[in-house]
Amino acid sequence: MKALLALFVLAFATLPALAAGELRPFPQHTVYTAGTIRPAAKTQAELDGAVVTFYRVWKAKYLRSTGDGQRYVFCNAENTFEPKTTHSVSEGHGYGMLAAVLMAGADPEAQADFDGMYRFFRAHLVENRRDLMAWRQVLRGNQIAEGRNDRDSATDGDLDIACALLMADRQWGSRGEINYRKEALKVIAAILALEADPQRHTLTLGSWVDAESPQWGGVRPSDFMPAHLKSFAAASGDSAWIQSTDTTYGILKDLAAGYSPKTGLLPDFIQYKQGAYLPAPPRFLESRNDGCYSYNACRVPWRLGTDYLLTGDPRARALLEPLNAWIFRETGGDPAKINAGYRLDGKRLGKDDSAAFTGPLAVAAMIDPARPEWLNALWADLLERKPDHETYYGNTVKLLTLIVVSGNWWQPF
Repeated sequence: MKALLALFVLAFATLPALAAGELRPFPQHTVYTAGTIRPAAKTQAELDGAVVTFYRVWKAKYLRSTGDGQRYVFCNAENTFEPKTTHSVSEGHGYGMLAAVLMAGADPEAQADFDGMYRFFRAHLVENRRDLMAWRQVLRGNQIAEGRNDRDSATDGDLDIACALLMADRQWGSRGEINYRKEALKVIAAILALEADPQRHTLTLGSWVDAESPQWGGVRPSDFMPAHLKSFAAASGDSAWIQSTDTTYGILKDLAAGYSPKTGLLPDFIQYKQGAYLPAPPRFLESRNDGCYSYNACRVPWRLGTDYLLTGDPRARALLEPLNAWIFRETGGDPAKINAGYRLDGKRLGKDDSAAFTGPLAVAAMIDPARPEWLNALWADLLERKPDHETYYGNTVKLLTLIVVSGNWWQPF
């Protein structure tokens, strides 16, 4: 593993810092791991065109300007957040920065959008000003600012922001107004200092968690973005990211084997209790479904699937194979029957649907060449979903997973 890390660092360090201008413009047509598939019902040009079309819809609906050179993703367009004055969350900001850097080339405003989002991020840091983003911004009078209890961080947003900055360095170079690589390394270091557990070698839920918190030791599986962590190891030269990757893959493997061997489903939150990891109880942090496959864990197939597509990590495949087989059986191969939430044994949580569940499952389906018709159906279902019938969350996860499934996601090293 040390030798592999050394090669990553060497590869990263020897790439030139080039001037502005897209170096990895959309479409990239990334060569994914051998044996993986893309929707076979469409040509590559049709896949690319569908992504560009939806990106334009998404951008018009959600990307906002503050009027002073800053831009942000408006997460409350559908009035689903409380308080109603909520305008931005760090999770969505990370998504927006990823989308802009990945769509550069197709969108001539991508760098300006990205830089505006970077400036908004820098203007809304956590209370101790340590290069992490405050998790929520609200409208106070004519100003967008943090509320009284909003100055802590949420790990997932910071991870995506850091990765997007690394990608920006690969997309536009770092000799312009913003040194993307330098800023990425600052965020990466802050995540390790304030959002990681050095004893257990895992990520925490945010900068607010410490040894006195009831949630100390808890893990949000959807925060596990192994492809990101491998990029952080390459960029920083710090093996702690490899340790975190190995530890978290082990935790998820044991949890799936113990609690969901027939479904492969993982919970929104994992609790550390008496030396063991187990599904979190209701109201551990957010809702009665904290120990279920719900609106956090729905992103896990996207994150693990992306790691397998880009790095071929067999641990990702091993976790996704039972899930792929189960969801295909559960729905009879009909994506319209995917429910927005399940208990770990596969029992449905109410009756709902969302692209936030369908999109990540489409990414997972790419590892299964035996069921190309399932991936075709998932892709078609995603495109048929009307943007006005989804929230910011469903539409944004849909956009990012469409980029992956079309073959246009890439690693920044």
